[in-house]
Amino acid sequence: MAEKTKKSFFETRLMRTKIKSSTVSLFPEAGLGYLLGPILALMGNGVINIWLVQYWDKVLGLGTWAPLVQTLVPLISSIVIIAGNILVGRLMERKPSLAGKARPLILLGMPVILVSMLVLFLVPFPGAAKESAWIAGGSSFEGGALASVFMAVGYNLYYAFAWPLYYTSHSALVNLSTRDGGKRGLLGTAIMAAQLGAAGVSGMAGGFLVELLHLMPVYRYTDLFYTAHADKLGDLKFTNDFQDILKNTIVNRELIPEAEYTIEVSREAANKNWTILMIVMIVALILGCLLEYFFTRERITEEAVRNAEAAGGTEAAAPKKVKMSQQIKICMKDKFWWMLMIFWFLYQFGGMMKNNDISFFSQALTAGTSVSSVINTVGAIPTALGMVIVWPLAAKFTKAKTISLGGVVAALAAAASFTCLGFIGNVGAITGISVASFCIKALGTAPAMYISIALMANVLDHQEAVHGVRTDGFTMAVYGSIMVAMSGICNGIIVGLKAVVPQENQAFLHTFLSYGVEGICYLIIAVMFIFMNVEKFTNVDNKAIVADQKAKILAAGGNWVEPEERAKAEDAENARLVEEARVAELKAKCEKKGLNFEEENGKVLAAKKEAEEKAAAKKADAEAKKQAKLDAMTPEQKKAMEDKEAAKKAKQEERDAAALVELNKIREENGRPAIA
Repeated sequence: MAEKTKKSFFETRLMRTKIKSSTVSLFPEAGLGYLLGPILALMGNGVINIWLVQYWDKVLGLGTWAPLVQTLVPLISSIVIIAGNILVGRLMERKPSLAGKARPLILLGMPVILVSMLVLFLVPFPGAAKESAWIAGGSSFEGGALASVFMAVGYNLYYAFAWPLYYTSHSALVNLSTRDGGKRGLLGTAIMAAQLGAAGVSGMAGGFLVELLHLMPVYRYTDLFYTAHADKLGDLKFTNDFQDILKNTIVNRELIPEAEYTIEVSREAANKNWTILMIVMIVALILGCLLEYFFTRERITEEAVRNAEAAGGTEAAAPKKVKMSQQIKICMKDKFWWMLMIFWFLYQFGGMMKNNDISFFSQALTAGTSVSSVINTVGAIPTALGMVIVWPLAAKFTKAKTISLGGVVAALAAAASFTCLGFIGNVGAITGISVASFCIKALGTAPAMYISIALMANVLDHQEAVHGVRTDGFTMAVYGSIMVAMSGICNGIIVGLKAVVPQENQAFLHTFLSYGVEGICYLIIAVMFIFMNVEKFTNVDNKAIVADQKAKILAAGGNWVEPEERAKAEDAENARLVEEARVAELKAKCEKKGLNFEEENGKVLAAKKEAEEKAAAKKADAEAKKQAKLDAMTPEQKKAMEDKEAAKKAKQEERDAAALVELNKIREENGRPAIA
């Protein structure tokens, strides 16, 4: 007797996705599941990425009493982060269910992230030393060893395990959402826009909250201080002691007498206030994770489960998880996969180096941070504009070529930024040059930002067409490792180089780190992606995947239904269920309020009919206008248009035929049968 496949908790009615349509919609799926939800979930991570090093340095004073710890922990922890992401990848490849293999991890990871966010900022305060000794650069901190241990544990708990549970799963959703390339593009754009939006919100709101919640210590110098150091200060006035030039050169690391300053916000008070901010971020995280879980859908995972049901519907026929060793073997010999991973490494390395160093660039060239604020604010405009223009370009030139073209633009803009070195100290000139370079570079990097996720889906589909299995688990583990670990690696590099490079070379160093590194990365990407031609297989890959699914189901004695017919039947069933729920809800409402159900239902049906008639009329009007344009054309114009369309179709068929020959050759080399 056939056993029924056991349902997981995430497949119960309460936990089912709210997305019922077989096709991707702009709202609520893209709007809530891929945009608003991720923005809320990612904001806390944005605050942590931006302010964690500042918290270590200015609140805990880590750079003063344990600078080596501050530098080495992010670098050494990268190994642990990679292991954590591989673990998450393995969890993703457990036995698939209709709930998906990535979506459940978003909810399972939520409580772990909450705990780790609190631990990250609940470091025991090493406050036995006097504030005056710390200001002068003293290192006699009781409890420093315990604080270092807490800091290292919190960092690894968050970045190596908690955050990968969310981020790796979140990043896999586009690949698993649909096989429709255009809809994947929509979702990929939404999810990258969410990352950009979260970074912008956390950057702007983070600075506001730092002042509002007193998250950083504040010291004010008294008149006695300025009198005592008049020969070195002149007319210069400081509002806070966090100025390296003040600590290291003006007072020469000597003890500042307590009479020369007042404490407005102590380090200990600031340390406690971080818990408040984390609670705010935790609330946003919970809302974001719930939206992302309930308003997304893994249609490709569902496809595998339903195909298994069609092949028998028993536990034995259920889709099996793909071993990580098998996934690794497939990826290691896939040139497209390697190019994609090298791309992600260069993309994130250049981007994180720019993001983490831009404030140092501003300070090195202008002795202030105003330039970095202007760059971050104005630079968001071309980045947002890029979201509009990249997809038309990708449709015309392919995604890989569009990214390659953008890489050239980004590299040239980065090179132009070095002209800032001729205007050191001139805030106006440096602001103008750096902002202009940044904006042009942002336009160049936009294709990589918005369409790379969709390109990754092409690579995973090609692997499935060639090998019959997907490598989402291992691929997303490697992707997550790169994306999560890179912030700490870049911070460690920046801090280390800043410490060893002489002061007179700091301006060049930070121009190179903020602009030059990313420019070099994009130049390499531009050259490499000339050879990234996986998109030529898109149509034949989909054909091969469907052919393999059909053969497997028929071989098992199952009933094969074409994907289009299955989608229609699913939509019809969902429409029936929605209508039943509407009627039941209306009946309950009428019974409660003493209304006539037939009358009320008639009103609803009439309004629905009117809306359908309006939509039909609008569609008919559009078709009439289109036909009118055709009717206005001369026979010669019509023939020219038809010939152009026929030539375009013939060219695509020729490309698909050549791609099919190449795909079949690759399949046969891997022990798979050719497809017709």
